[in-house]
Amino acid sequence: MSEPSDNSALVELLAGIADRRIRRKVRKLVEFGSAAVRSLSEQDSALYSRVNGEDSLQMISDAVLSHVRRLLAYLASVVPAGDGVVTQEIGVEFATGDSMDLSAAVAAALEQNASANASKSNPQGHMKSDEERWDALVGELDTMQYGLGSELKKLDRRFSRALEHDRKGQALHDLDDATNSLMDGVFAMMTSVYEIFLGHADPDRMIPGYRDSLGTALAVRKSTTELRREVQELNQSIQSSQSKPMVVEMSYNLMRESLVGFINDDVYSLLRPADQQEFVEFAERMLQGDATQNRLDCEGLDKYLDSLAVVSQRDVLLKHDLDLRQKIFAELEDAISLAGSKPQRVPAIINQCFANAERLFGLIEELDTLVYKWSTLGEKRNTIGEALGMGRALKRLIELPKTPPPPVDGDFF
Repeated sequence: MSEPSDNSALVELLAGIADRRIRRKVRKLVEFGSAAVRSLSEQDSALYSRVNGEDSLQMISDAVLSHVRRLLAYLASVVPAGDGVVTQEIGVEFATGDSMDLSAAVAAALEQNASANASKSNPQGHMKSDEERWDALVGELDTMQYGLGSELKKLDRRFSRALEHDRKGQALHDLDDATNSLMDGVFAMMTSVYEIFLGHADPDRMIPGYRDSLGTALAVRKSTTELRREVQELNQSIQSSQSKPMVVEMSYNLMRESLVGFINDDVYSLLRPADQQEFVEFAERMLQGDATQNRLDCEGLDKYLDSLAVVSQRDVLLKHDLDLRQKIFAELEDAISLAGSKPQRVPAIINQCFANAERLFGLIEELDTLVYKWSTLGEKRNTIGEALGMGRALKRLIELPKTPPPPVDGDFF
């Protein structure tokens, strides 16, 4: 696992830490965290790129989780124990060549910072010292260490039990769930490091080339939804007995172009290898024939894209969608309640609600249509009447279904 060459964010982070001891700890923490994230992200390729990968689950699990275990070992060495005593910091080195030679770049940035700050004073002590920032980070690392460790122990217990009883499907499900949770946890730790010491965190720069699991799921849902809706419309034309031959062939060519374009898009690489292979096989067949020969393949691609809508059932998206819908619903209620007393504030609030609703693309088709309609209104969005009407429509679509109360007699079945 090689380290990407773009480490500018890490250089900037380390250059803001004057204390060499703390700078070394932060650097190693980021290195271990980056290695853990990349290792976790390789689970799918390790599993699905080999023949009978399910037969090697234990080996794959050990390899994928190895860097998380090393991160936890390092956290145990720098986070104070329960009695307040700090255990000795371990000197673990990266066996895979991940250690980053940033000394020259960091030294240059440190010198630049020193020159820029030479004339500045801080008489009131508003800037926190390196020690204070490290103490703040350790407070968060303690909680993260416990959470990551608990998730890992739970996986080890369930995973070994499932393999012992030859339940490979259950073992794979447990590994998938744990990998997603661990990746989110490690990424949250990396974000805390950057926010505490740098003041901000840029996910695309923290771990170059990495996209967090939520970002990946959102990108995949958006891209596959767009392709699914386009294919669905074209397939209707291809399958209809009322369509003229020229229209059928034109629809077929457009579907083929859309599929090839999807495969060439960056989001395609975020799919699991098994799904990537499915798309490649569809493309190969469609490139070799015409609408008459491959009519069933067009129908098959339509149905296959329907099946990918299950991405919305991933835990990371379920939580995201639930939280965001609740947030938008509450803000819409506030906006509508202000219509009588402070109407001038209504359009801005509703506009922000629609902006947030864009992150739900692919969840509800009617919602996507409404969001698109809002985007085409232009200046009309600033009129109270238009904003309120659209806001109420959004509220109806965004509202979560109410869970019916249990029967009074207590019979739940």
